[in-house]
Amino acid sequence: MEMDKLNAVMGQINEGARIAAVDPELIEQMWKALSSVPKDMSQGMVGLHAVASGNPSLLPQNPEQRVGMMVRYSLMNALIERGLLDEYMNDEGQRKKVFAAAAMFPCDKNDLGEAVSQKLSQKTNEELRQAGYDPDHPKVGDRFVKWMREH
Repeated sequence: MEMDKLNAVMGQINEGARIAAVDPELIEQMWKALSSVPKDMSQGMVGLHAVASGNPSLLPQNPEQRVGMMVRYSLMNALIERGLLDEYMNDEGQRKKVFAAAAMFPCDKNDLGEAVSQKLSQKTNEELRQAGYDPDHPKVGDRFVKWMREH
């Protein structure tokens, strides 16, 4: 039943719905937990367990928030891996702004796709290009930083 609800939320996102905003503490807790996990083990549901083990009361109870947490963390992590947020992640005071932006930045599936495009197949990259995005020069990173500075 729970997986059906999560799949329904993913279906809505795939149809163009915005990704639900979440509490910035969720993103921060997930980053702290997953930063200590080897990269090959930090995929999938590990994120939910990482948040639950750090502070179970933070774990979202509704599927929109759970999916939002996972997708938003993935978007932020992709921007971190590209080096677009180094200036902020290397400064503990600025890091909170990154978590807040990751949690509340208005985004949808296209933003996620653009952020993670380096890891995607050529077919997916071509689909992004047809939708007006350049996977080699993602605009989402610039929009993310601009939003973070303004809020």
